[in-house]
Amino acid sequence: MRQSITALFVAGILSVAPALASEESAQMPPAERFLGVWDLNGDGTATLEELETMRGRVFNSFDRNGDGVLDASEYEAFDAAREGDVAGYEGEARELMERITDGMSLPASDANGDGRVQRAEFINGTEAWLDDLDRNDDGVITADDLAL
Repeated sequence: MRQSITALFVAGILSVAPALASEESAQMPPAERFLGVWDLNGDGTATLEELETMRGRVFNSFDRNGDGVLDASEYEAFDAAREGDVAGYEGEARELMERITDGMSLPASDANGDGRVQRAEFINGTEAWLDDLDRNDDGVITADDLAL
């Protein structure tokens, strides 16, 4: 089965066994879909701490051999899953989903440029990702930040 962040978004768990994407999840507004998973305490905001926690779970779900590094083959699976997240969206919603998923791409995550991403690199990229998504610069992600 192909791993899909889409299906994991809907389930809200991002760190469990692979699942197939559902058409219903691809039709959810990006803000609702994102906050439904990344806002761990359900208060309508995704904080840096929550984002770091979830990025750790995402990393673990794609680190198939458990060595603490996403290598080329693991990143291929991760790339495909992120592409699946964007599929089904069009226009501004697609652009927003691409911005969200691009923040976890190899170029965004490989701080030392060695073509592999260590867990610490992936987690350390969270603040820059938050800054990119935080339109009003209040230090958290809300539905307003992800509004179309």
